[in-house]
Amino acid sequence: MGRRSRNRSRSDASPNTGSRVERRDRMARVQVSDDVWADFRTAAGNRPISEVLGELVSREVDRYRSKRRRQGQLEPSELVDALDDARRQQADLALIVERLERLSRTT
Repeated sequence: MGRRSRNRSRSDASPNTGSRVERRDRMARVQVSDDVWADFRTAAGNRPISEVLGELVSREVDRYRSKRRRQGQLEPSELVDALDDARRQQADLALIVERLERLSRTT
């Protein structure tokens, strides 16, 4: 374990941090061909690459967690989070259905 990892572990265990979840920057190298990277940069538009990569990571984690839900591999706290997600999705779908029904009545 390197010095930075030891120092980070100590600071993470600090009793003054409370239960607040802290977002930190993560660093990673991306290995793709130059033409793929150029197209990725173009597709990102004016958005920072770190923001685009963060969204990609979040989507991949969502897929991973969804797979674990389907396979029944969640801890109790994760089940509560999954229920909250399901409620948000249900509310979103209800709004979409309501809008579609309004549109279908006008046509």
